[in-house]
Amino acid sequence: MSNINKSFGAVQALSKTSFTISKGELIALLGANGSGKSTLIKILGGCVRADSGEIRMNGRNVRLTSSTASRRLKIAVAYQELSLLPRMTVYENVMLGHFIKGKLGQADESANKAFVRALFEKYNIQCSLDDSPSNLPTSTLSLIEVVKAVSWEPDLLLLDEVTATLHYDEVELLFKNLKELAKTGVAIAFVTHRLAEVYRIASRAVVLRNGESVADVPLPDTEIDTLVYHMTGKKPEIHHAQESIRHVAEDALLTVENMSIGSLVNSVSMTIQRGELIGLGGLEGQGQSQFLRALYGAVPHENGTMAIDGKTVKYNSAAEAVRDGIGFISGDRNRESIFAQRSIGENIYSAKLAQRSVFNYISKNLIRKETQKIVDDYSIKIGGIHHPVSSLSGGNQQKVVFGRWIYVAPRLLLLDDPTKGVDVTSRLDFHKFLNEATRSGMTVIIVSSDNDELLAVSDRIYVFFEGRIHAVLEGEHKTEERLVSAMLGLVEKKEERQ
Repeated sequence: MSNINKSFGAVQALSKTSFTISKGELIALLGANGSGKSTLIKILGGCVRADSGEIRMNGRNVRLTSSTASRRLKIAVAYQELSLLPRMTVYENVMLGHFIKGKLGQADESANKAFVRALFEKYNIQCSLDDSPSNLPTSTLSLIEVVKAVSWEPDLLLLDEVTATLHYDEVELLFKNLKELAKTGVAIAFVTHRLAEVYRIASRAVVLRNGESVADVPLPDTEIDTLVYHMTGKKPEIHHAQESIRHVAEDALLTVENMSIGSLVNSVSMTIQRGELIGLGGLEGQGQSQFLRALYGAVPHENGTMAIDGKTVKYNSAAEAVRDGIGFISGDRNRESIFAQRSIGENIYSAKLAQRSVFNYISKNLIRKETQKIVDDYSIKIGGIHHPVSSLSGGNQQKVVFGRWIYVAPRLLLLDDPTKGVDVTSRLDFHKFLNEATRSGMTVIIVSSDNDELLAVSDRIYVFFEGRIHAVLEGEHKTEERLVSAMLGLVEKKEERQ
C-alpha cells in the first residue's frame, strides 16, 4: 500500500500512509487509538474505500471495492468488532459465503461441520458447532472470529486486536498456530496494544501515528520504549504504581469468607484493606469475573459472607451496591458500561443519578457543569459534553466510564479487564487514575487478562484456578514466572492472607 489517503468528513483518518508485507511474513501494526490502524485494515478488507493511493498484490495494481473483492484476492480479516451473526449457529457463521457444496450444489452439512470441527480442535475452541454466538463468552467469540478468517485459506491474514479478550493459554496457542500458518507462506499482520506480545511473534513493526506511517522497524533491534515513542511522539513515562500507591491501612474495607457461586467459584476468602489495589489473575473462565460480579450484586452467591467496613452485606442487585458505595467498570464497553445513545455528560453523571432519589429533578445545565470538570481534569477528547458518547474513540469512551466513578468516589471500585483494547497512552492514563483513587482512600479490585498490567498495578494478586484461589502473590513473589505458573495450576496453594 502506497500513499493511502482516507477522510471521514473533516477527519483525516489516513494521510499518505504506506505499508508492505511479504509472503510468509508475520508483522505487527501498531499505533494509539485513532491512529488509523483499523481504517487501514478495513480498506484491505474491502469494507472501506481509500480516497486515493495505490494497492498492489503480487506486483499488480488491485481495486478493493468490496469484501467480496478482497476475499477473491485471498485477503481475510478477523475484526475487533465481532462480525458473527447472533441468529446463526457457530459453524454457519464460520462457513458463511463459502459453504462446501455437495453433488447437487447444496451445502454439505456433514463436510462443513467436519471442516469447522477440525479448526476448532486446532485452536482449542470450547463450544458446540450448533451454539449461538449470543450464548458464548467474548474470548471464545474472538477465537471463532480468527477461525472464520482462517477458514478462507487466505494468502494475507489481518487480525485486528483479536488478543484483547484472550488469556495467556489462548494467546500461546493462537501464536503457535499463526507461526505455523506463516511457515506455509501466509502473510499475517496483526494489531495489538499488548506490546509484550509483539516481540514474541512478529519480526517487524509498522507504526502509525495520527493517520501517518511513521516507522517501520525490525523488532530484534528495537526497544519497547522506542516503539512507544514512535506511537506517541513522546518519551514514555514509567509509572511504578505498585510502589507509589502502596500504603498501610489498619482497617479492612472488604472481608469475604468462603464465597461459592455454583460450580464457578468455590470457597473463596480474602481480606482487603482500605486503599489497596488488588489484582485477580487467572486464565479465562476460572471464576474471577463471576466473583467480581457477585461482590457487585450482579451474580448471586449461594454460600459465604461478605462484609464492607465490618458490616455484613448481601446485595440483591447492582443498584443496591451502587447506593452502598461500590462501583463497577467492565472492559466490554458496549454491553456493560456505556449508554451509547446518551450524551457524554449523562454517561458521566449516571452513577451519581443512581445514588439519588428518583423524584429529584436534574437539569441539563447541572449535568453539563458537573461533568465538564471531569472531562477537563482527565483530558477526555470530546467535541461537546452534549454529544453522544458513541461519537468518541474506544479509549475516550473508557475514560468517560472511569470519570463516572471518579466523580462519585465509591469506597470500593471493581474493574473487569477495564483496559482491554485501549492504546498504551490511554492505559497509562487509567493507571494514573487508579493511583490517584487509591491514594485518596478508595479500594480497587481489578481483573485483567494482561499479566503485565496485573504485575504493574497490584499490591497483591489473588490467582484463580478452577474456581479457587490457587496462589497469593505479593512482594518478591509477585513475578511473571510465578503468576503464569499459578494460572496454570503449577504452584502450591499459599494460605490466603487474612
